[in-house]
Amino acid sequence: MEGKEPLLQIKQLKKHFPIEAGIMKKQVGLVKAVDDVTLTIHKNEVLGVVGESGCGKTTLGRTILRIVEPTSGKVIYHFDDRQINFTALDKKELRFMRRYVQMIFQNPYTSLNPRMTVFDIVAEPMVLAKTFKQSDITDRVRELITKVGLEEKHLNRYPHAFSGGQRQRIGIARALSLQPKFVIADEAVSALDVSIQAQILNLLQDLQEEFGLTYMFIAHNLSVVEHISDRVCVMYLGRVVEIAETEELFYHPLHPYTEALLSAIPVSDPTVKSERIMLPGEIGNAAKLPTGCSFHPRCRYAKECCKKEYPPLKEVGAGHLAACHFAKDLSLSGIKELKLNNKKIR
Repeated sequence: MEGKEPLLQIKQLKKHFPIEAGIMKKQVGLVKAVDDVTLTIHKNEVLGVVGESGCGKTTLGRTILRIVEPTSGKVIYHFDDRQINFTALDKKELRFMRRYVQMIFQNPYTSLNPRMTVFDIVAEPMVLAKTFKQSDITDRVRELITKVGLEEKHLNRYPHAFSGGQRQRIGIARALSLQPKFVIADEAVSALDVSIQAQILNLLQDLQEEFGLTYMFIAHNLSVVEHISDRVCVMYLGRVVEIAETEELFYHPLHPYTEALLSAIPVSDPTVKSERIMLPGEIGNAAKLPTGCSFHPRCRYAKECCKKEYPPLKEVGAGHLAACHFAKDLSLSGIKELKLNNKKIR
């Protein structure tokens, strides 16, 4: 996206979890949950991150925010004309910077403390920040709870009194309490009914417009990602295999894995025939990655070179990156229909 100002630059980020065995807890291997991820997130955009369960989407988000510490790599945050290496901050500096980067968690039933009222849940980040007066905290909580579609009378209630959609609204209000610029939404609508998903997506879009937010939207539902995202990043076994603007990626995928994911999207028009690509086997083991391209055991286009050499993520078209030896040569199938991107669901 030429001309766009970067907000976050992720450089060769890795998160490897050790595998231990025996009485002495000897390390016998590594789970490469996030492996050499490099990408840029621009200001005021929505970057969708998709892939099968176990591909490293959530771990990537948690590693960016240092909820889990990265094994190596850098996360550069562009803040007030400065470039801050998020991975090099000490505890005090990290505590200060965390107000600008927040997360909306997947499960609204477990991410809220059942012993705290709605007021205390939303106010807690501001209390911990120690930079707000009590009167300012009260006003801010009231404002946020109204913005997310709840009422002030709900402030003294506990989470068990709310539905899943209402709980997620509380989680969104909490994430916005410190006025962040970057928010990671980790499967923020996957635990909700379809009708409630639409309401939450509309809410996220409204809040983005009002507060100038930048989102990383992690999901496995491609229809949801297509609706809300400006660009889409596809992950497989801890690595990014394709990045492109939403319409470009959905119409003209360049990686065989992306083609298979798109083929699984239901088509609403009964006159349109779509071929479902059934990938053989299960998603690979991040503790025992195959040699060469990680996707080659399941790829119907794989050749001998795919088994020996991992293809680098490189630009194939304008702003369209893919990690495939034959990205320029393959003629892959995109979807046959595409909704208007970034329009509210009514």
